[in-house]
Formats: sequence, C-alpha cells, structure tokens
Amino acid sequence: MKDEFEQKKEEKIRNVSWREQRGTALVESAMTLLGFLVVLLAIVEAGRFLGAQQVLTDASREGARLAVSPLSGTSTLPTTEEIEIEVQRFLQAANVGSATTVVERPVYIVTGGVASVYTRVRVSLPYTVVTLPMFSNLEITLAGEAVMRNETSP
Repeated sequence: MKDEFEQKKEEKIRNVSWREQRGTALVESAMTLLGFLVVLLAIVEAGRFLGAQQVLTDASREGARLAVSPLSGTSTLPTTEEIEIEVQRFLQAANVGSATTVVERPVYIVTGGVASVYTRVRVSLPYTVVTLPMFSNLEITLAGEAVMRNETSP
C-alpha cells in the first residue's frame, strides 16, 4: 500500500506530464498552421503568376491579330501606334498596368524555301510577388509573344 506522500508525488507527475503534452500540442499546431498558410499563399501566388502570364499572352495575340489584318475595305495594315493602343486597351480591361509593348515588323520567316512576312507583338510586365513577404524582393519579367503572318503584301 502506498503512503499519502507517494500518491501525491504520482499525481503531481501526471499533472506535469499532461501540461507538457498540452504545450507540445500547441507548438505542433502552430507549426502545422504556419506550414499550411505558406502552402496556401504559394498556391494563391502561383494563380496570380499564371493569370498574369495568360493575360500577357492574350494581349499579344490580340495585337498581332490586329497587326496582320488589313483595315476594313483596304489593304492597309494598322500602324504600330494603333496596335499598341489596342494592346493597352486589352490590358486595362484585365486590370494590368505598366506593361510594355513592342511591335516588330516586318519579320521574314522562311518555310519550305518560301519567305513570308510576319508581325511579332511582344508584351512584357515586371511581376513582383505580393503574398509571401520572404520573396518580395524577387522580381520576374513576364512576357507574352505572338507571331502572325501578314494577310497583305506590304
């Protein structure tokens, strides 16, 4: 039979052990939630990155499509300024600012021994990470590019 002193000692050990486990569970939960939050923010940032890249690609396609199609009822191609305005209009509709547009024409591409005239439209944007502060100094330049064959001879 245990005396009263040993019973209190065992009870105290059980209480201390329970408190230590509770503190350990709290620390483990905090670390798990931190890891979950970082993964969640990384997913959000990847979505932003891919969305911005897709908008730039679509804007360059719209510019190239305009660049190679003659104006209505003529054989005249739009000017570089008109192409840049159309690209900026597309980017503004997508809430993308500070992108630069470069229109390069004529671009000669030889396929099967035949040279064709193309127009290249490149749209670039400096992209900065917003959601994860540890990567806030990272700056990437995203670019979308489209090359299309002119529908008329210059």
